[in-house]
Amino acid sequence: MRIPASVVMFALVLSSARSLALAQGGATEPELRNPTVTVTGSREDQAAAFVQQVQPQGWAGSARGVPRWNSELCISVIGPPVAQGQFIADRISARAMTIGLEAGAPGCDTNLLVIVTDQPETLLPQIAQQHRAVFGFTGDANIDTGGSGVSLADFIAEDRPVRWRQVVETIGADGMPLDGDARRGITMAPENVPTVRTDSTRLRSAVRRELSRVIAVVDTRHTAGLSLTAVADYLAFVSLADVSPEPDLAGFPSILNLFNPAAERQTEMSDWDIAFLDGLYKSNSDAASGRAQYREIAKRIARYETGGD
Repeated sequence: MRIPASVVMFALVLSSARSLALAQGGATEPELRNPTVTVTGSREDQAAAFVQQVQPQGWAGSARGVPRWNSELCISVIGPPVAQGQFIADRISARAMTIGLEAGAPGCDTNLLVIVTDQPETLLPQIAQQHRAVFGFTGDANIDTGGSGVSLADFIAEDRPVRWRQVVETIGADGMPLDGDARRGITMAPENVPTVRTDSTRLRSAVRRELSRVIAVVDTRHTAGLSLTAVADYLAFVSLADVSPEPDLAGFPSILNLFNPAAERQTEMSDWDIAFLDGLYKSNSDAASGRAQYREIAKRIARYETGGD
């Protein structure tokens, strides 16, 4: 299910957003200096620690794969001035293309919606009331909302500079949806009863999890003093991966530290961030478990600087 055009228009009409605090190039970039963060230990240990923090905390999905996009991205940004909205969309698209994704053609159906507003507490309840299914409540057992698993009410009530809600679909490893008439060669099954033939082993799973749509909300009351590049890169990371909303990455240079006052602030994605996304989209989507997939991602991060694959 894509995000209906009516939802985008509805949010646009309701939004009374002010522009982001800073346009690209309007910020005074921090002076050049040696970073204060220090990453210690072997590259393998560092990579494992980084992945442990990025993945949703309390993640209990050892039997579930790590979700990612397997379709072209169609991005809509509403709220900021047109030039700033276009910059955000272009920046996210550019980051997505570096990991092998494609951007949708003009007029495509939105599956990544970015809302920029200074009144999320007013805007989000109205959108949820009229378009609840967009947030992942369709009654389909194969749909979930990512590793964070917060309720829609908690999502709406969150007071974060950026909040996001991912809708994740579990499908067959061959790409076949798990609903509808999925019978293949089974004559004993009743008609119209979904049937999935499994070939899972200890090394692979019969299903994989894909990002179906993402809604990200920027509260401009918390973004004063930040460059548009930094905010756009932060949005790109949390839109392309299932990410903990509160990672403890003070020991790493990461765009996820953007709103962490105790960490070194990054103005764009770091090599660690890029390596994580690269590892995620090169890992086996039908790994036997999410835990195994995260281990593979960590190994790929450890090899990333040397150009290993």
